Amino acid sequence: MTITQESVLLAAADARPNVRPHRHGVLIGSVLWAPKDLLRTVIGNDDLGNVDSPRAMKAFNILGFQTFTETVYTADGLPFVHPDNQLRTQGARP
Repeated sequence: MTITQESVLLAAADARPNVRPHRHGVLIGSVLWAPKDLLRTVIGNDDLGNVDSPRAMKAFNILGFQTFTETVYTADGLPFVHPDNQLRTQGARP
């Protein structure tokens, strides 16, 4: 299966997450998705074969989306982003 950044953005714009992320998350706009839930939404199929959450997160990361492990929420209900997990511009070094 092949997905693009555009197909993810289009699918996420027309849907809302079915489950709240627990251990892994993908941020699309201001909405935090469980990676497999987002992938199901993008491909329009519940059968993901052997794709697990870490593999889905890797694909979303490659496409340029911010991903999270062990999602922690602030008092406002927003995902806390550890500085090590924030997006960096290309060529930037930690």
